[in-house]
Amino acid sequence: MSTTERAVCWHCGTVRDGLAQPCPGCGAVPSGEGLWVAWLLSTRHLAADDLPKVAARIRAGERPRPTEALLERAREALGQSLRVDPGLTQGQRWACLATSLLLTPLPGLVAAAWWWRLRPVSARQALALSAPAAILTTGAAAYLLIG
Repeated sequence: MSTTERAVCWHCGTVRDGLAQPCPGCGAVPSGEGLWVAWLLSTRHLAADDLPKVAARIRAGERPRPTEALLERAREALGQSLRVDPGLTQGQRWACLATSLLLTPLPGLVAAAWWWRLRPVSARQALALSAPAAILTTGAAAYLLIG
């Protein structure tokens, strides 16, 4: 039995070596939620004997539609073995903070909501930078209106 990791491309159904490598059939590179689906269609999750059956179904036009529970399982598994979200860079953190304080905290809050499942570390960082600015902005607006 081979110990090489194998995966099925969820775009074209090609069976390939490795989980996150480009597909030799269509060139697709899994990222974000696609990486979670790639994990579900790999020997990390499925038996090696099941891969050709899954590949045939995808080539026949069936698209993988994993449940939320399966996606959560894949996210947890990848979080333990791959750094899928390194977080915001120093420059991105400064830009988020400056935008939140000088203009509006909305971009940071929207980014946090948008990234919550795909980039949880980045989402928490954006929220931690934008939420205090939202509270300050709301307080200042209330003071100006009431006061």
